[in-house]
Amino acid sequence: MKRWIFFAFALSLPQLGHAETQGTQKSPASSQEGEAVDVSKVTEKYWAQGKDSELGVVQNRRYSNEKRFEIDLLTGSLSYDPFQSIANYGGSIGYYFSQYFSVHGIAWKSNVSDSAAFKSLKAEAPTADLFRNTPRSFYGLQLNENFLYGKASLLGKMIIYVDLFLLGGAGVMNTANGNSFAPFLGIGQKIHINRNIVLHLDYRILGFKETVRNSLGSSQTRSNTSDAITFGLGYQL
Repeated sequence: MKRWIFFAFALSLPQLGHAETQGTQKSPASSQEGEAVDVSKVTEKYWAQGKDSELGVVQNRRYSNEKRFEIDLLTGSLSYDPFQSIANYGGSIGYYFSQYFSVHGIAWKSNVSDSAAFKSLKAEAPTADLFRNTPRSFYGLQLNENFLYGKASLLGKMIIYVDLFLLGGAGVMNTANGNSFAPFLGIGQKIHINRNIVLHLDYRILGFKETVRNSLGSSQTRSNTSDAITFGLGYQL
């Protein structure tokens, strides 16, 4: 009897091994099936899908420019003549029709002194005679087109809000030898300190014609291109 039981058990071992092999072969397939994932639900969490109500992160502005006046105090420099050191002081007043477009009236006076290059030249050649013209003031009308708004971390201590804009316009360059029409183009950056206080850093290229004279009274007319950099402290109403 024991022999028959042992014989029957021996016959069943290959079948059990085959069953286990099949179970082992099927397990990877079952693990691959897993749980179905709805990809559309996942993307909804990260993409706005064109819905305006979900674009707040991109469009949100902590400080608005729209329909506000802005008054600025300006200081800066003018790259006019290598033999003159020129500092500008003035101001501007503007109005923002929208977040992206504004108009500004701008004016400054120039404080002129001899540059280090001129002093060095006069030291080496006291009788040297130069054709010169001295800027006195500038006033004009400027259009701003804001094209970039962003946030930046300042030394990891605070978040600042920045507008970057293109600027262009025209004005009058007043000099010792007369006035000249002066169109200009440039780029500027505005930093919002709070809802009312802003800082400006603007760069302009001005083009104009001028008459230059020497000490003997001889004169000539030339085209001039100057770089104007202004730093401003503004208040928005």
